[in-house]
Amino acid sequence: MIKPLSLIAVILCGLGIALYFYEQGAEQGTEKLSGQILLKQLDTKNLNKIQVRSSEGLLELHQSQQGWQETGLDYPLSGEKIQEFLLELTDLRLGDLVTDNPERHALFQLLSPPESKEQWEDEKHAVAVSLLRGDDSSLLEILLGKSREQGSGQYLRYADSDEVYLLPDTLDIDTDPNDWLNKELTSLDEKMIQKLDFQNSSDSDFTLSYDNQSNSWSMSDSPEAELKEDEINDILKRLQELSFTKILTGELSDNSTGRTQLTNLEATLADGKIYALQIGENENPEGNHVMSLRMSIQIEADSPDSRKEMERFNQKVGGRLFEIRSWEAKDLLKKKADLLKED
Repeated sequence: MIKPLSLIAVILCGLGIALYFYEQGAEQGTEKLSGQILLKQLDTKNLNKIQVRSSEGLLELHQSQQGWQETGLDYPLSGEKIQEFLLELTDLRLGDLVTDNPERHALFQLLSPPESKEQWEDEKHAVAVSLLRGDDSSLLEILLGKSREQGSGQYLRYADSDEVYLLPDTLDIDTDPNDWLNKELTSLDEKMIQKLDFQNSSDSDFTLSYDNQSNSWSMSDSPEAELKEDEINDILKRLQELSFTKILTGELSDNSTGRTQLTNLEATLADGKIYALQIGENENPEGNHVMSLRMSIQIEADSPDSRKEMERFNQKVGGRLFEIRSWEAKDLLKKKADLLKED
């Protein structure tokens, strides 16, 4: 007859052996998943849409005949930004399996996004990222949770799975449409700029003209006056690579944009193109300036190609308000006295 203590010892030994093999099996299962590529293969030819659902709402990026665009703003996106995002996705590898219990999803901030923003809870809901084909079928759907509290990494699960994994690194997703836009407005050769017309709300109008023979600038009503070359170069460089920080909503003369007082600046190029800028002289609530612009063509320079270029440009920028940094706006908000050398 087996003594009680011996029986207990046998049971404990059996449990120990069973637990050992269970842990070995779990470790082997985890090892198989660890290091797996998040997105094994991305067919970029079939990729038509990127959706990011967050507490800010739905961000939708889609391909059109004009390239990648954001659905809400309907404005061209940065191809470089899209490429960097997709490369980051394809380089990601899964870390360890943390849990497959759906009741623990909220703990890792991995609940599926709710239908409305009002129902969103930052501590529970995930940022959902979807890559879709043209027919809206899925290439990839993942939910991004909170970052690891100690050490690096971020929790993730596939949208159709309960399994939660730890990514070795954090995947930062920009949810503001402005962060995806192509911020370049102009790409001009500054040597092509021949004339600058200024109309300032608190200054008399004046024109700067470039003379090819003397390779110098002069002011219309003070042709003999000496000009500050550095100040003129600042204007030219800013026009050469004009960019913005974000697109704003509102009326062109809305008080909240700082556009109650305007400086009008027209830059005429040697090929007959004219870029007309309207810049708010006052800072907006964010401490920056607001600008609108359009392109036109001199009659003598009109041609089918130049007209198409003008139409494309105006279709992109027409009627929009662009925010530019304060220090960039100051290069363009010049008054006559700013350009004249002191006697």
